[in-house]
Amino acid sequence: MNSLLSWLVFACLVASPVLSATFTETVTGAKNLQLAADVSPISGMTISVGHMTFKLASGSAARVLAAGEPVGIFFKGSGSLEYETAETTELPAVKFNVHAESHLNNSSGGRAVLGEPFGELLFVKAGGALPELTGTGGASLAEAFTAHRALFARAKSSALAHGLALQKFGVPAAMFADAEVSGGGDNLAYRYDAVDTREESLILLRPYAYPQMDKRLADRLYPLAISSQPIGHDRKVTAKPLVGLTDVDYLLVADGDNARLEVTETLFRANPVQNAIRLDMEDELFVKVSRPMRTFNVRSVTDAAGRALPFDHTNTSLIVSLDGVPGQVFKLKFIIDGDFLVREGGDNAWQLGTWAWFPQPESFAAQAYTVHSLVKVKKPFVPFAPGKTIARREEGDFNVVETSIDRPVQFAVVHAGKYTTVEDTRDGITVRIASYGLPRPRASKQLIDLAFGLIDYYQYFLGPFPFPEFNIIQVNSYGWGQAPPATMFITNEAFDPIIDEEAQYFSEGINERFAHEIAHQYWAHVVKMPSLEEQWLTESFAEYSAALALKKLKGEAVYNRLVNGWRSRAKQASGVAPIPYANRIGGDPRMAFSHRFGLLYAKGPYLLYTLHKQIGDTQFLTFLKSYQKSFQWKFGTTNDVAGLLQFMTKTDYKPFLDQYFWGTAMPN
Repeated sequence: MNSLLSWLVFACLVASPVLSATFTETVTGAKNLQLAADVSPISGMTISVGHMTFKLASGSAARVLAAGEPVGIFFKGSGSLEYETAETTELPAVKFNVHAESHLNNSSGGRAVLGEPFGELLFVKAGGALPELTGTGGASLAEAFTAHRALFARAKSSALAHGLALQKFGVPAAMFADAEVSGGGDNLAYRYDAVDTREESLILLRPYAYPQMDKRLADRLYPLAISSQPIGHDRKVTAKPLVGLTDVDYLLVADGDNARLEVTETLFRANPVQNAIRLDMEDELFVKVSRPMRTFNVRSVTDAAGRALPFDHTNTSLIVSLDGVPGQVFKLKFIIDGDFLVREGGDNAWQLGTWAWFPQPESFAAQAYTVHSLVKVKKPFVPFAPGKTIARREEGDFNVVETSIDRPVQFAVVHAGKYTTVEDTRDGITVRIASYGLPRPRASKQLIDLAFGLIDYYQYFLGPFPFPEFNIIQVNSYGWGQAPPATMFITNEAFDPIIDEEAQYFSEGINERFAHEIAHQYWAHVVKMPSLEEQWLTESFAEYSAALALKKLKGEAVYNRLVNGWRSRAKQASGVAPIPYANRIGGDPRMAFSHRFGLLYAKGPYLLYTLHKQIGDTQFLTFLKSYQKSFQWKFGTTNDVAGLLQFMTKTDYKPFLDQYFWGTAMPN
């Protein structure tokens, strides 16, 4: 925690100002913006923020108020926007997304200049002067404003309201601006956030890709980042978060679909006078067509003294007032309940996965926490939580497990269902197999042996296995795996590949998948990614480590087959975007998934294969082990990869990474 604190403290804040509205009044007012009565005629007005310029040629505008305070303007008429991306590494992804999904025109060159006409603009800003309006007699805007707000409410975003409140009570010296644009070819959002994310973004709001699935989903607008540029930091350096999470201590009591969750979190803020924080927290889950949404209800937030704190939970955002909460490091307790335990497909199992089922900072760089779990589930379900087992017992109608992880991790999970467990302990490490439904003693023993074989080899070139216990849990599905801390979720074909045709189909490559997920215990948890731009540190490094393990255990032919597959898939995806932008690819969802896979799971490991060839076995394996040791339980970065390679080989690898990682070229 100390190293994280020293990294995150920065001097951009000033003492809290005298505020004219309370936290609750401000949030409520920002969620329910009002239009001032006076309407001004507009001719030739220009509004510029960051790399965005709005040109209001002609029309009418009125001031927009939140809790009686002016926060922006609403314009209707003839206008156009011009947005420039100066972030050269994102240009391929920008151009691809503009072409695939938008009506924006793109004046290409060394930079992309995007433009589009529009008919309506809602522009709000905190921290800096607002556009001036003069004169009266403009056309009435009340009806248009109401319709505009209804349109953008379909985006299910609380960014505008929570952004304004966070700026006012958290970082009043910084600027936040948000714009909603409609009436042209696209519905667009623009955000300049020097408060929280330190990003400037142009976002396309588009309909759901599969509207026939459910009307509630079809009515929504979903965001695609056309461009996102850093504010005040280099793209290759993750922004310092405004809030960080260092410890999670929770009690979950589950009965059927319903649960009660008590979470005590240790957090820190960038400055002790910061009087508000924003966290991610799910609010609802889609389960099935025509069935009600499942809900998370945040019932209360209290500080260490038990004082109730004002908060607002809207969509997936939870903003909390810290007025009167002392210290830079502090504790908050959240009480949450709801019917959020979803048994997919009616299975006798549910999972709270690697998403915000408890309050957590949005930035991965702010998530590095120890975990204490106490889970009580109604019999006959058996609960699983990652970490060292403190106790497993029965309490009346409940099965109970208590676990802890004493090293900082991300992606804490809980799983429960009708399971049979088999475990074995070797050299101080316990591997536990949880088979769904029926006991599978033979398959469980085979998987235990495979797991220990892979762990033994990873310890050779990556260091000691990071957790004393490792849960391998069967999920009643096919074709995927996932690796939260001290856990592997793996689908049916791993347990019985000959059970049916579907299992036989997906069983091909199960050894690779198994090896990949175990490698994630090193590449995701020992070395963590601070942002999605750095996800190759988890996915590509795990994939290549798995290939090395399979080469050792299964032979050269398996390794060569994997390399050839990477090369082929990488060539198909490399021209779409650089590896860091794999998660920002739009267009057809199936092709977007394929391109992302081709970058993170093919081009990334192929890049590592190329490095391996260049520096040789001894130095490359030493590089992997040294990286794990140097950044154990910390956040890694591609800059650190270049630095360690240069230290070891006396060769500058930044040009290599600029060309093949930050660029679209294919390594030889």
